[in-house]
Formats: sequence, structure tokens, C-alpha cells
Amino acid sequence: MVVKKPVAVCASALLALLTMWSSVRAQGTIGADSPAEQARQLLQVVEADPASRELVSRAVQQARAALDAAAKNGVASQRAALEATALEWAELARDLKRTREAEQSSDRLEQSLSALQTELVRTRASVEQARARVGRAQQELEELERAKGAGRAGAGGKP
Repeated sequence: MVVKKPVAVCASALLALLTMWSSVRAQGTIGADSPAEQARQLLQVVEADPASRELVSRAVQQARAALDAAAKNGVASQRAALEATALEWAELARDLKRTREAEQSSDRLEQSLSALQTELVRTRASVEQARARVGRAQQELEELERAKGAGRAGAGGKP
């Protein structure tokens, strides 16, 4: 009986999770925007970042040109193809922006790693120097203790 309860709880949690997921998926497909609207939304997001504007300019121009051509085209199949093309260009612009952000993040991480490695090397050198000083101090202490012991033995033998 003890084993069945956790299984039942896990099963009910999984069922609830799957139910939520399927309802979210169903809402996503029902309210899906047209490729043209998706492209416009992506372009709006991409163009909002002035830092990547130059990088994505060609892809944005191509997407805008495809959207304009789709708006002017009266044949539904050609319009759909042009909208899909515009969406591809907009996704390319988004991916270029993401790539640039990832590269910048990678550069920052590499700089941090380099600084940490330098700090690690310096810390290791300091530790080695401290170990050497401790070793020398221990050696001096042993010599002093031997000398002190030898002095007592020499003084103790003479009345």
C-alpha cells in the first residue's frame, strides 16, 4: 500500500501536467498568426535593438521586400510562399541577433575565465612560496631545538 500512493500521486501529477501542456498547445495552434504577422513581429523585435541593426539589416530588408511583394500579389499560393519567405528572412535576422548575443556572452565568459586562470596561477605561486617559507621555518626550528638539546646535554654533563 505504501508503494502505490507515491505512484498514484506521481501519475496524477503527470496527468495534470499533460493536460495543461495539451491545452496550451491547442491554444497556440488555434491562435497561430499568419507567417506574415509572425515575420512582422520578429522584425519588430529585431529592429528594436540598435546594437545589432547593422548586422541584421540585409535580412530585414529581404524580409520587408518579401512582405511587400506578398501584399501586392493577388495569387494566394504565391502570396503564401512570399510570406513564408519573409518569415524565413525574419527568423534569420533573429538568429543572427541571437548569435551575436551568444558570441558576446562567450567573449565575456572567456575574459572572466582568463582572469580566473591568471588569479589561480598567482594563488598557486603564493601557496608554493608560503609552503617553502613554512618548510624553512620548520627546518630552522628543528635546528634550534637540536642546538638547545645539545646545549642542555653539554651543560647537564658538567657539574
